Amino acid sequence: MGEGNAGKYRLLVVDDDKDNAELIVRTALRCGYESFPVYNARTLREIIPHWQPHIISFDLGLPDVEGFELLSALKSVQYSGELIIISGQPEWFRNRAAQFASLSGLPVTANLEKPINVGQLRDLLTTAKANMFLSLLKLRRTSSNPEEKAKA
Repeated sequence: MGEGNAGKYRLLVVDDDKDNAELIVRTALRCGYESFPVYNARTLREIIPHWQPHIISFDLGLPDVEGFELLSALKSVQYSGELIIISGQPEWFRNRAAQFASLSGLPVTANLEKPINVGQLRDLLTTAKANMFLSLLKLRRTSSNPEEKAKA
């Protein structure tokens, strides 16, 4: 991640339902993220390496790609952030997708159903941002303090 992006938390929303995508973006913006929607999976491979989102929320039911294919595509572009699955698919299907992602090395922060509970999403994004901040703080501490490095 380039220095120009330091301190900014980015959430990319992948959902073909524009109302749903815009609701997630608005919630993310209110939680202090930079965020924008992508309505199809085709441009995802180009966007991820350049924008480097910390979190991607995505719908498993995109018309141009199957959800598991999307997870494989994220792995192929070496996406290293977190995932939030937000889908109208049944819970068992969302759980399988989360399990597949985890086995592929893609951490799933949450698996939420549609319609979105905005309060739940806001709490999730606030917690995720706090965790990213703490990880960054710990990383900076250990890289600048040799004694901390030895303890880590």
